[in-house]
Amino acid sequence: MMNFIPPVPSHPTWLRMAVAVLAALIAAAGSLAPAVGHAQSGMLRPLADEAGIAFGAAVDADALGDDAYRQLLADHVNLVSTRGDLSMAVVQPEPGVFDYSRADAIVDFAVANDMTVRGHELIGGALPGWVNDGSWTADSLSQVLRDHVSTVVAHYRDTYPGVVTQWDVVGNAFLPDGTLRPTIWQQVIGDGYLHIAFDAARAADPDVELFYDDFYDDLAVTQDAVASGVAIVPGANAERATCDVVPKCVGVRDRIAALLAEGTPIDGIGFQSHLFSPDPADFSQLTDWVGDLGLSWAVTEFDVPLPITETTNAASLEFQAAVYAQALAACADAANCNTFVTWGISDRFSPIPDETGGAFDGALWFDANDAAKPAFDAMAQVLSQRGVPATTIQPEPTPSTLPDTTAGPATVTSSNGDSNALVPILVGLAALGVIAAVIVITRRRRGDAPSPESARPPGAKNP
Repeated sequence: MMNFIPPVPSHPTWLRMAVAVLAALIAAAGSLAPAVGHAQSGMLRPLADEAGIAFGAAVDADALGDDAYRQLLADHVNLVSTRGDLSMAVVQPEPGVFDYSRADAIVDFAVANDMTVRGHELIGGALPGWVNDGSWTADSLSQVLRDHVSTVVAHYRDTYPGVVTQWDVVGNAFLPDGTLRPTIWQQVIGDGYLHIAFDAARAADPDVELFYDDFYDDLAVTQDAVASGVAIVPGANAERATCDVVPKCVGVRDRIAALLAEGTPIDGIGFQSHLFSPDPADFSQLTDWVGDLGLSWAVTEFDVPLPITETTNAASLEFQAAVYAQALAACADAANCNTFVTWGISDRFSPIPDETGGAFDGALWFDANDAAKPAFDAMAQVLSQRGVPATTIQPEPTPSTLPDTTAGPATVTSSNGDSNALVPILVGLAALGVIAAVIVITRRRRGDAPSPESARPPGAKNP
C-alpha cells in the first residue's frame, strides 16, 4: 500500500467527464507519436549494478506467488522494498504480538536473489486499533513507540544480517502547510516522537541507513490538504521546483535541521514520487537542501500514473518515459543519492487503479502484460551511461524530451526520430487536474469534505 495517493472525490460521473475531456482534447490535436520499440531482451539489473545504483521496486507479499512477476524482479532490480507489509497494523496487530511472516517472505525472496531490502516503514503506516483507541500518557505511548521500532529493527538485524540496508523510520509526518500532522504520536507524545523513533532505530542497528520519507508533488499535496481540512498551499511542480517555495518542503527541511541539531540519528531523506502532475518538479532542484544538512536522499515510491484513457497512447508513454528518465538521472548524477525505488514493476500489480477509483492506471514500467514500456528504455539509457567511463558517454535525449511547460510549445522526440506535439497531453492532463480540484474544493465549500479517514481509499495507509 502506498503512503499517499490523492483521494479521488466520490463523483464517478465527474471523473468520467474529466477523462472524456482529456481524451477529446488529445483527439482534437491530431496524430500522436507512433509506438516505440523496447529492449525487451535486456535486463536493467546488470546496468544498475554497473552504475552503482540501488535500483529497486516495492513488492507486496501476495504478488510473489506469481512466477512471471518474480522473474521480472530478479532480472531487473537489485533491491526490493516492502509496500505495506511492515506497517505496524500488520507486524504488531496485538500488543506485544509480532507477525513478520509477510515481510519475511519478501526478505527471503531478496536473499534468494542476492538483493538488498528497504524496510518501509516503521512509523507512519496503518496503525492497529489498540494503538489508535488506547488511553495513553506521553510516557506510556513513548514506550510503545520505542519497543515497536527497536523490536522490528532488531528482528531484521539478527535474522537477516546485512540484508535490510535502509529503513524508512517515519513517513508522512507533515501536512501540506509544513506543520506536523496530528497523528496519535504527535498528539500524545508531542513533536519529540520523531526523535524517539529514530533514536530507537539507531540503538537497534548502528549500521543501517535511517530515512525520513514524504511526498511533495503538487496534485498530491493539494488533495491531502482537502482531505485533511487544511489550507490549500502549493506543492512542487516544474515552476516551483525548489524547496523554499513549497511550504511542506520548508517545514520538513527546517524540522529535520532542528532534529539533527538535537543529535537525532537521521541519515537520509526519501522523496516519495507518485507524480500525478503534468509538470513534475526536477528532483535535482527539489533536493538541493539535503546535501547542505550532510544527508543523502533517495527517490522512493516512484511511478507516473496516466489517465485511464492514455495508458496506451504513444505520446503519453513517451512523456512518462521522459519523467522516469529525468528522475533517475537526477539521482544517478547526485553525489548523495544512490537509491531509486519504483512503486512496483508491473501494472498488473499496481495499486493505482484501486486507489484512484479507476481514473488512473499504467503508472509503472512494465504493462499489464509484462511487456516493457518506453520508460524501460529511457531508464536503461540513463543507467548504461552512468556505468561507463565519462569519456565514452554520449549526450542523452531524456532531458530535452521532458517538456518545458514554462516557455511555450514543446515537443517530444520518440526513439525512431519522429517529433510529435506534446502540448495536447499537457493541456489534457492539466484539465483533468483542474476538474479534480474544482470537485474537491466544491465539496469542501459545501461542508462535506471528507475527513482524513473517510477520504482514504480502502486499504490505504494512515498518514
